[in-house]
Amino acid sequence: MDDAATGVPDDVTAAVERVLSTTAQLWSRAEQGLEPAISPIQLRAVEAISRFGGLNLGGLAEELGAIPSSTSRLCDRLEAAGLIVREPARADRREIIVRLSDQGEQLHAQLVRRRRAAVRDVLAHLSPASRARLIDALTEFGQACERRAPGGPRALDSRTDSRTA
Repeated sequence: MDDAATGVPDDVTAAVERVLSTTAQLWSRAEQGLEPAISPIQLRAVEAISRFGGLNLGGLAEELGAIPSSTSRLCDRLEAAGLIVREPARADRREIIVRLSDQGEQLHAQLVRRRRAAVRDVLAHLSPASRARLIDALTEFGQACERRAPGGPRALDSRTDSRTA
């Protein structure tokens, strides 16, 4: 059966749901045993800060879907753990930009290594032809996701400091 609004067959939707769910489990296992151990929301913050190179508190709150006061307390905990540093923005010294500290960069690199190892382990079971088809399909799927995301693909904006450009 197809979704009437999109014409996308239900089996395609179900297959994508299975892959995304399994990937989330794979990611979760890769996150276990990170040093230092941090909560899932702290890890999401580290990933967002890494992705942008630095964010103001409002931008980080937006990325996390949180309110600024909660994000500020989250940053207090990340700073106490030695994972981020806060510095004044160049354009407006009253604005605070959060960046990963060296320890935060190391934690993020550790996470990336673990995730890539987990993915490589799965990909090793696919033929080279299947991996090539997967690259094409995932690239197209990722682009479609970016187009459908609120606001479209993320652009460098007021959430980041000019030093990250």
